[in-house]
Amino acid sequence: MNRLLVALAEQCATAPDRVRVTDPDGREWTNRALLNSVDAVSRAIELRCAAGSFVAVSVPSGGHFWIASLAVMLAGCDAVLMANAAPGAMMERVQRELAPSIIIDSALLAELIHNSAASAADSKCTQPHGGIVLLSSGTTGVSRFVHRSPEAVDCVAAGLVDAQLYQPNDIVGSFLPMHHAYGCEHAFLAPLLCGASVRQQASFTIEGAHEFISQGVTVLPLVPAAAAALASSVIPPHTLRCAVVAGSPLRKQVRTHFERVFGIPLVDLYGASEVGTIWLDRGTGGHPIAGVDVRLVDPLCRESMIDVPTGAGGELAVRSNAAFDRIVGHAGDQEPMQSGYFRTGDLGVRSADGLFHITGREKLVFDVAGLKVNPYDIEAAIEEHPDVAVALVEPVVLADGLTRVAASIELTSPDIQLDAATLRAFIAERVPAHAVPRTISFVKKFKRTASGKVLRMATVIPPVVARPSQLRNRSDRERWTQALFNNSAMGYDRANGALLGGLGHSYRRRILQASGLREGMSVLDVGSGTGMCALLEQEIVGKSGRVVALDPSSGMLEVARTRGVRETVLGAAEHLPFASASFDCVSMAYMLRHVEDMRVVFAEARRVLRTGGRIVVLEVTAARGTIAAPIFRFAMRHVAPAVGVLASGRPSTFPMMRYWAETVDDAVRPAVIVSALETAGFVGVRHATELSVMSYYRGVVPE
Repeated sequence: MNRLLVALAEQCATAPDRVRVTDPDGREWTNRALLNSVDAVSRAIELRCAAGSFVAVSVPSGGHFWIASLAVMLAGCDAVLMANAAPGAMMERVQRELAPSIIIDSALLAELIHNSAASAADSKCTQPHGGIVLLSSGTTGVSRFVHRSPEAVDCVAAGLVDAQLYQPNDIVGSFLPMHHAYGCEHAFLAPLLCGASVRQQASFTIEGAHEFISQGVTVLPLVPAAAAALASSVIPPHTLRCAVVAGSPLRKQVRTHFERVFGIPLVDLYGASEVGTIWLDRGTGGHPIAGVDVRLVDPLCRESMIDVPTGAGGELAVRSNAAFDRIVGHAGDQEPMQSGYFRTGDLGVRSADGLFHITGREKLVFDVAGLKVNPYDIEAAIEEHPDVAVALVEPVVLADGLTRVAASIELTSPDIQLDAATLRAFIAERVPAHAVPRTISFVKKFKRTASGKVLRMATVIPPVVARPSQLRNRSDRERWTQALFNNSAMGYDRANGALLGGLGHSYRRRILQASGLREGMSVLDVGSGTGMCALLEQEIVGKSGRVVALDPSSGMLEVARTRGVRETVLGAAEHLPFASASFDCVSMAYMLRHVEDMRVVFAEARRVLRTGGRIVVLEVTAARGTIAAPIFRFAMRHVAPAVGVLASGRPSTFPMMRYWAETVDDAVRPAVIVSALETAGFVGVRHATELSVMSYYRGVVPE
């Protein structure tokens, strides 16, 4: 923070009358006015607060926000950045968890400025002082307050300036709320450090953006939805140097359209409240800013960080000089760092040239208009209503790039009459406007576990009716199967080949072609393992087509790449890291036993398929009949594992084949799989068998 305060003092000394901030109401703040007010307010804060205490800042974005935040830090306190007129529940949380010495709102700030006077010559800006506290959306669980030291605050601003994102002569047109990490860094810290000016508006409108453009704005920080809307409007002549987007994924077509219309680069920023800006993507991939190191680690291993092989996808872990130094408040006992790295919960891949690309998101938090929504926080607010027993919140995609909040509600009694409008008004008093559910539905009763925990998915369709006792817990099962497949990957194909007598390849090829797979198509092979299906699909679709092999086992995917699969992605079937309508076909071969809920898996498959796209599922169905069933069961549980070990030469193959045999025996009947496909929205669903036990399923996305 010392570097920023010194910068303001130097800027005031050289250009005291230069306008630095223009408020939404048109009020202008010069360097001299800002610095004198900062110094005056900081002296008043020193009289009221002990050094090192928390001081909440809840004023409108603009000059008052600059003054209040800088004054708190200059006084040696930590500025807790809050929305102007924050909901009462949020104010209560800040008071409960942080116990700030004072809360600076617009009225108090006006009083402090009016009752204090100081000159820039007496300023104390050469001394290091306090930091800032941001409310993080929370990668898992509830959101938390994270503290950034004065050095970290300086560092994140310097990183953006060093990357030439902001320059001294820039005029920044901002719609961003400055209490959020994005707005704080791009409409406050970086412009302050480099000497740029900021024009602030309360919210994004096309008219407001056109006004900025006509006023000579050179840098425009936006969210992707705003960039898309602006590029589709009639653009007046402009002096823009660049535009920045953050907060939600940027679609390629939005970037292409925006850059074609404006003739300037659209910089896609990736960051987090905990660590600040991580990288900038100018169209070829993310390049970490100075002071940031990024690793890709196995997302399924939570106890330690295991780097994934080169070219494979993994969870992004970040170490940054701008990272928070501690969590404050009631979540202070959490430890989100591992070996100095923050695990973001986001999935990505590093390209051959060393640049990064986001491929998906593990975490529950989602984006609405560039702002974060943590379902746990919204659910807690809804459940404050005396008639609400349980609330479940989830995102609803209305159109590409447009996400809204939806809530399902279970009332305390079926006899209670509570309408959605009344409940929405209740929620609006407790959460930010962007997090208020757009749609509210009422359910009689949510499904619960044996312990009484509400299942987030109202209807679960498991692929296996029973599992070994030590594998009934999902996290335990995922760790076990991950290790199992990583250890047996090298011998997996030989074991399977021996069991099928060499007929596996021809059978797969025939079913894939019969399902409509043709040259030039794009295919996603889910649960691809060592890529047996993916290789066949590559041959069928040819060089003009695309095949992506997705699997949660890095060991399996390493084998797949070695044997010639061109594109592999580390990921789970329940959270496909791809945009909607990305593929012509989704294939799943002998992998359903590894998932928790077929409804979720098939719904994800339908989401990534284009209209008319097809799904094909291969499985083994247990034989039926008084004679066939016991023979089949004995062969699968005893003969198959032994043959697998002999064929592969690897003892680790035995538990894998035994687990496969047990789950085949305990799998749901084909009618359940057909029903799950139809529930997910597929039409024309068909099931057929060969040799009484080789099952395949097909379905189509309706026109």
